[in-house]
Amino acid sequence: MKLWLASTDGATVSRHFESGLFAGVLTNPTTLARADRPHLETMRELCAATTAPVFYQLHDGSADEMKKQADHLATQGWANLGIKVPVTKPGLEVLAWLRDQGISLRLATAVPTVLYVILLTALEVPWITPSGSGLEKLGGSAKLDLLKDMQRAIDQQEANCTLIPSISSAAELTTLGLSGIKAAFVWDDDVDALLQNDLVDSTVASFAEAWRSPQAPALAGSY
Repeated sequence: MKLWLASTDGATVSRHFESGLFAGVLTNPTTLARADRPHLETMRELCAATTAPVFYQLHDGSADEMKKQADHLATQGWANLGIKVPVTKPGLEVLAWLRDQGISLRLATAVPTVLYVILLTALEVPWITPSGSGLEKLGGSAKLDLLKDMQRAIDQQEANCTLIPSISSAAELTTLGLSGIKAAFVWDDDVDALLQNDLVDSTVASFAEAWRSPQAPALAGSY
């Protein structure tokens, strides 16, 4: 399963990417606004923090307006900067244009239904993030059923496309993994809790006395 990190802080991205667990970075207009600095400054920092894809969401508008935004971003010269596009009608046109321009790092966001997933497979979009607000309104088993149907549509179309829903807990990640979902993103504030497990800590702690025995090597280099 591929994990993605939702963050606007370069130092946090660098720290979490050391684990080797994350495939890329996602941002959205709300989190960039909270960072309280120019968007391009934040994106420059994020792109420098990792060689993995870092996605920036275009401001929704006409297709021409969004294309101009994408062209301006291209002038920055950040090889790992990806373009994230909301699936409005103009947005679908922009996704097709990005494909035809040879832009490989393109992601469709705010995807509400299985129908839109099928439309996006026709546009050969490599990554999809479902509508977060729509999923939260569904909640529980209905939310899971929709994600499973979205994943099934991708699989049945044999599309080279990855669905990336959000998760907030280890239990939710486990549920999605067992349901056939192949990727998910986690908010940076939730990563430490996701990777913390009391059973692992207590098991490792139980070896402390053995490591203090005279027979144990004093240094790793003693092996």
